[in-house]
Amino acid sequence: MKKYFFVSDWFFLAPIERVWSELTDVESWPRWWQEFKDVTVSEPDSKLKVGSVADCEVKGGLPYTLRFSMSATALQPPSLIHFNIEGDLEGDYRWVLESRSGGTAVTAYWDCGTQNPLMNSLAKLPLMKGVLERNHDNLMVSGYRVLKSKLEV
Repeated sequence: MKKYFFVSDWFFLAPIERVWSELTDVESWPRWWQEFKDVTVSEPDSKLKVGSVADCEVKGGLPYTLRFSMSATALQPPSLIHFNIEGDLEGDYRWVLESRSGGTAVTAYWDCGTQNPLMNSLAKLPLMKGVLERNHDNLMVSGYRVLKSKLEV
């Protein structure tokens, strides 16, 4: 399995409770984060709880869709959301939120790998590794821009 570690820093001129509310409403992600094509949470309430499982379909700029489940393993309102990921991606995903400078700083940590043998083989090529990493970065920038405009209205 090819391993990746990504860190994305976001900042919103919005209170931490409002940012927390958006990030824990996982089923709403496809409405503002266009790369998330579908998210279905295993419980009727779309707000996360420890043990909730969100089944996700994500398609960035490359011609493939990733399907994975995110299991909420830790929630510390309003500062930490931690998921275990299984499926086309496997590993961990964390959001860390901090009140800072009149707004909220959010850091996303992806520590995951792919299960697809073709993707793992391609990732060994220097050019393709960069393409896959930029695809992830573009996905994160896209989500940030739309959520920023939503939160800072």
